[in-house]
Amino acid sequence: MKKFLIAVFSILILLIKPLYAELNIQELTSQNGTKFWLAQEKSIPFVSLEIRFRGGTSMDDNKTLGAVSFMTAMLEEGSGELDAQAFSKARDSIAASFDFDVSRDSLSVSARFLSNTREKAIQLLKQALTKPRFDQEAMERVRKQIISIIASNQKNQNKIAQSKLYELTFPNHIYSSNGLGSTDKITLLNETDLRQAHKIAITRDRISVSIVGDISEIQAIEMLDELLENLPISSKLLPKRVRANLDLGTVLVDYPSPQSVAFFTFEGIGRTDQDFFAAFVMNHILGGGGFNSRLMKKIREERGLTYSVNTSLAQYDHAELYLGMFQSSNDKISEAIGILKKEIALLANNGVNQEELDEAKKFLTGAYPLRFDGNVRIANILVSMQFMGLDKEYVKLRNVMVSEVTSEDVARVAKRLLSSKDFTLVIVGKPEGLKASH
Repeated sequence: MKKFLIAVFSILILLIKPLYAELNIQELTSQNGTKFWLAQEKSIPFVSLEIRFRGGTSMDDNKTLGAVSFMTAMLEEGSGELDAQAFSKARDSIAASFDFDVSRDSLSVSARFLSNTREKAIQLLKQALTKPRFDQEAMERVRKQIISIIASNQKNQNKIAQSKLYELTFPNHIYSSNGLGSTDKITLLNETDLRQAHKIAITRDRISVSIVGDISEIQAIEMLDELLENLPISSKLLPKRVRANLDLGTVLVDYPSPQSVAFFTFEGIGRTDQDFFAAFVMNHILGGGGFNSRLMKKIREERGLTYSVNTSLAQYDHAELYLGMFQSSNDKISEAIGILKKEIALLANNGVNQEELDEAKKFLTGAYPLRFDGNVRIANILVSMQFMGLDKEYVKLRNVMVSEVTSEDVARVAKRLLSSKDFTLVIVGKPEGLKASH
């Protein structure tokens, strides 16, 4: 079975490699000054448009926490002369798709439409971005949905642990918020609050754009100028950079469950840091490589203490973290944490061996081309690259940079990130044999 999967994997790489290797990315500027990336693909009469507005829920303030998220959820609930139902019918009638999402640092717009209905799709999307209605009936329906999600999160061990971790890591900073706000604050938000959130979160001067599909340079320029012409300029400063509060020891949160959930964090690393790719490979080996990672082998496969364990490098606009999480039964969580600490110390002190380094690099370079499997995913990759400040040549150079990582590089970055005296560990449950040290 394993040989069969390897064969299928190899065939997929061969099929996708031409698109990955020959992707022609054009850096263009519209008449109104919007910089964007375009990758033409005219074999299918279809266009994918990705937009990132920098700011996201970090544009909230303490009084209106959750307003940006609430506002984002309202963007498809009617605009201009169309109420929510009429907007949905208009969108579906031209086979278009619009998705709006928000995170700590960005508000994302994903649009997909046919080439021959491009103008209608852009007019409808423009209306959603510039003339949202915020009808009371729709607001109350969405408000109830958000409050329901908040209530559900307050009973979810993973969400509780994650929220506590961020509260401790970023005290007195907007990153400590979960983005949704609280039930009390959401209940009080009104149309004025949402319109203010709309004004500060969707601006044309903090924007990254990618377009992939059946569209010419001139058509792309005209389309963007039409779409963005009525958006305002930023009226609120972005948050300042924050130093993460780390090395807080063990924090226990009592929760009635047969299992405990553990979230932990170390110092992170910036996307443009010279050691980023060494950290990227290190993460794959430690906990980011699924069943091939050290933590999965030691905690799950050898001892059966958890179903899954993972780690990841998290880069935010104003801070970086190295995050991880797992769960285990209350009577086994202490043993699992002991193994976690041992493996982290081993990596920090001894680095990695050549065999696991080679396997990690082989997987990471082999999997990368598989991401370029269609206009939607390519557009997403390109806009993410812009948002992170990467050059378009990164698509071609990324695997080279991964391949050049040495065991000495991994050892250096492991010692830098993992050799702290302690780290922050938040445990939610009723763990046996553990005491808080915070």
